[in-house]
Amino acid sequence: MDLKDILYEKQDGIAVATFNRPECLNAFRNATLHEFQRVLEDVKTDDAVRALVLSGQGRAFSSGRDLKHLTALYKGKGARAALRKEVDLLAQLTRQLVEMPKVIIAALNGVAVGIGIEFALACDIRIASENASFGFPEVKRSLFVTNGVLYFLPRLVGLGRAKAWLLTGERVLAQEALESGLVTRVVDAHQLHDAAFELAQTIAANAPLSVRLTKSAFWKVNELDLDAVMRLEADSVLACHASEDFVEGARAFVEKRDPAYKGK
Repeated sequence: MDLKDILYEKQDGIAVATFNRPECLNAFRNATLHEFQRVLEDVKTDDAVRALVLSGQGRAFSSGRDLKHLTALYKGKGARAALRKEVDLLAQLTRQLVEMPKVIIAALNGVAVGIGIEFALACDIRIASENASFGFPEVKRSLFVTNGVLYFLPRLVGLGRAKAWLLTGERVLAQEALESGLVTRVVDAHQLHDAAFELAQTIAANAPLSVRLTKSAFWKVNELDLDAVMRLEADSVLACHASEDFVEGARAFVEKRDPAYKGK
């Protein structure tokens, strides 16, 4: 795959995508967004890939939208239509992250603001370097959050904290992010890649169908009542029991060996 703004590799069933514009703190330009879309499509369709790790090169995960490129959208005829197209693309990327049948881990190595943190919110798990910091500076720039922030953030950190962060635009440090539930773990900067990869390997060793159904269920249950949640659980149990991997898992347990799941 011919990519310029993203480093992309696969190893032992794990895909790793690293935003690679360190000279501008991995800010997203249009080309980066389209490359990111291609990466997500590849991860989704490659049956050998069980999980995806996202990170950034250098001092940042991503500083958000490249304002030099964004400003150009406001100029001239058709600016509003161009901006709408841009926002629609961002929303499409967020849906790809959410609907991805494999688990996505955001390894937040440094600054993550704007659409950088917005994409991270749509990932399944976030771990951070002790040097990482986060923010939603849109109110400071006469902008507005995108990518489902108003959906994701209150569910992760609570309504009060989400309001405070979005209305002040103030930076959030790694320890506060951990205490609030925005990230699940903070590690030494030199250990971040290994920690994220080991977490991805742990998940990748599990039954793909169970992982896929669990991820999908988490995005659904917030909108369901108790009876609907229990119906979803029952349907998922039946789907797992009907799979080849269920038989393999049982045999592996009896034979005291690691299961060789095929995702079927």
